[in-house]
Amino acid sequence: MVRLTSLAALVAAATVSHARTPPGFLPATQTDLIVEYNGFIAMSGAVIPRNTTIPQPRIGTLTRLPGRSYAVLMIDLDIPTDTPPQTNTLLHWAQTGLTPANTPTRLNTTTGQISVFLLENSTNTAPILGYFGPNPPARIPLSHRYTQILIDTSDSDVEDITAIRTAAATIRGFNALTVLTAADLEDKVVAGNFYNVTNPGPVNGTTTPSGTGTGTGGGAATNTPAGAGTGRVMVPASLIAVVTGAMFLAL
Repeated sequence: MVRLTSLAALVAAATVSHARTPPGFLPATQTDLIVEYNGFIAMSGAVIPRNTTIPQPRIGTLTRLPGRSYAVLMIDLDIPTDTPPQTNTLLHWAQTGLTPANTPTRLNTTTGQISVFLLENSTNTAPILGYFGPNPPARIPLSHRYTQILIDTSDSDVEDITAIRTAAATIRGFNALTVLTAADLEDKVVAGNFYNVTNPGPVNGTTTPSGTGTGTGGGAATNTPAGAGTGRVMVPASLIAVVTGAMFLAL
């Protein structure tokens, strides 16, 4: 059950919308993945300060998942190319061996307290690709969407995980649908989310692109230090229902 710490937090929660995967992204999901950076909820397409996203986030769901094993992928969908506005993709995180906690954890966040069933790496499974945070360069597009998807790998075998590992060896041009289809996991995405990180600019017209490509093909971003964008933090609509229920029970 969720209890907000103040009326102000409740009002903030009332301005929310769903998170999930961004429009046009596949495989899509209609279930919220909670993504939290040291108390900062990074969800619903909100613009998040870059420095907030430096540490690896905690992820979880509002209800406990029934599976035995899960994997998370995080992908930048807006890597610059030599032919803007065409963009590329870049894998930022790939972790298998996650299991849902048996009991919820109460997170103190920027929008109040929420109870989340965290995904834990209880067996210390080594990541396929260790997390590295967003850092959009001063190139078009300045604002990048970062999506996170949670995959149920309970019935996966060694070959399925190997397919993900092989694809992740080349992080640029990572296509989630193609990779998960090869691993027979395209219908196993159980939760998703995305947020934005923006370089304040101006666009650096003298930077030589470090890769080429078209569409969602080749191309690369440089590691130019990026500033932080600002924006309203959005909370999933599903949280509103939980919060509202808690208020009625408290009356």
